[in-house]
Amino acid sequence: MIRALIRFAPGEDEQPRATGLAAQAKVSQPRASQVLAQLRSLGLVERSHDGRWFPHREALLDRFLEEYRGPGGSERYFYSLDPPIQTAVRAASAGSGEDDVVISADVGPDLLAAWRRPSMVILYAQHTIDEQELGLVEAHGPNDANVIVREPADRSVFRDDPLVVSVGDVHVHLADEAQLIWDLQDLGGADRLEAAGTLREWLLTRR
Repeated sequence: MIRALIRFAPGEDEQPRATGLAAQAKVSQPRASQVLAQLRSLGLVERSHDGRWFPHREALLDRFLEEYRGPGGSERYFYSLDPPIQTAVRAASAGSGEDDVVISADVGPDLLAAWRRPSMVILYAQHTIDEQELGLVEAHGPNDANVIVREPADRSVFRDDPLVVSVGDVHVHLADEAQLIWDLQDLGGADRLEAAGTLREWLLTRR
């Protein structure tokens, strides 16, 4: 639900209500109201007299990036001779559903705001993927990999309203924007941290 509040664009006419946020987060309306009350006590959201919620998006994003402990689930490491963007496009084409696989750093942020030549791609998969179909070879560990495949325990990585970028004639679905930023920071390096700052500005100022 915090992800949905962070994504809420300032230019949107309709402010979110607890019922709508509950549907996005796939939790009950009472649970959504409970979380919103906690966020309100922390000064991260405000509520109008008619039940609309006004998120302090920058503060929410900062809190998310500071406290998020990662998506959990399983993680596998692979190597591909193809550029990461090609692996991402191939994974998007091979998915059985629209959000079967979503793309994160480095490729995802680069597709939103070009910043460098991606050297890594993180794939979030709803189900186990066929690495041979994607032309991947198992790597010994993260230091030898340029493809990371995660089946996350945290399913909020997959957006209900897809964030889609077209690469040629392929529609590539991206992970949640806050996840893109978190993954850049988690992978580390000066270039990625700079890219995370650029993506953060894009997220918070887009209309």
